[in-house]
Amino acid sequence: MKVLVIDTSNQPLLVALADEGQLVQSFLTDKPKNHSIDLLPAIQELLAKQGWALTDLDRIAIAKGPGSFTGLRIGVTVGKVLADTLKKPLLAISSLHALAKQVELAMRKDAEFVKQVSQANPHPGQLTENAVVLALFDARNDNVFAGAYLGETVVLEDGHYPLEEVLDLIDQVGEPVVVVGDGAHFTETIEEALANKPLVILDHDQSLPNGHGLAELAKTAEPVEDVANLTPSYLRKTQAELNWEKNHQGEAQDQPYVFKVQEEK
Repeated sequence: MKVLVIDTSNQPLLVALADEGQLVQSFLTDKPKNHSIDLLPAIQELLAKQGWALTDLDRIAIAKGPGSFTGLRIGVTVGKVLADTLKKPLLAISSLHALAKQVELAMRKDAEFVKQVSQANPHPGQLTENAVVLALFDARNDNVFAGAYLGETVVLEDGHYPLEEVLDLIDQVGEPVVVVGDGAHFTETIEEALANKPLVILDHDQSLPNGHGLAELAKTAEPVEDVANLTPSYLRKTQAELNWEKNHQGEAQDQPYVFKVQEEK
């Protein structure tokens, strides 16, 4: 099964090709977000390198969020257009779960990564397969997008939380903890809250998406049934939604914001 993998959740832009679950080509840039400019050329470049045509693809897998609102819209839109044009299944996968999964895979299969991280880790903990992987994205004002996983078990559902609430929950879990994503932004707070636990906080470079997590989750992900109406998983309201609700107080909130706006046109 040939899969195109796209992650535009945050500043890094990741595009990859997977064949039978294994990455065969990848493109990653961590420069300031130019996803709208770089995404399509990156897809074309990887397909050319692999000798595939767009029509050779069996599935399109996208990181659906949470993350940067603008970045997510770009990735989700491109994924939807490709899936619709090519008549291929679209897989929409949690950005947090994908990042946690790539760490889990590395802990099991990448001895060199484990060695490097363990040697550089200033905390009393090492990468182990029984660790809870906590994926964090900075949502500002001491809030985070977070999800935590222990193998196939979801320890913390993806959500928008106060950081303190997340750490209180994780502190109650008996296993060691590995923090990936923007954890380095909150090192002091995390260290204090989880002082009694074996702990690894991966740095920025160690937290860059590499496509392995998305490709792995794509093996079992269910295709999106209603591609046309798929929206990113923002996990919090956009500023546009907040402004709309402020100007429409007292009105029913039973539809997604995008459909409310369409009805007004």
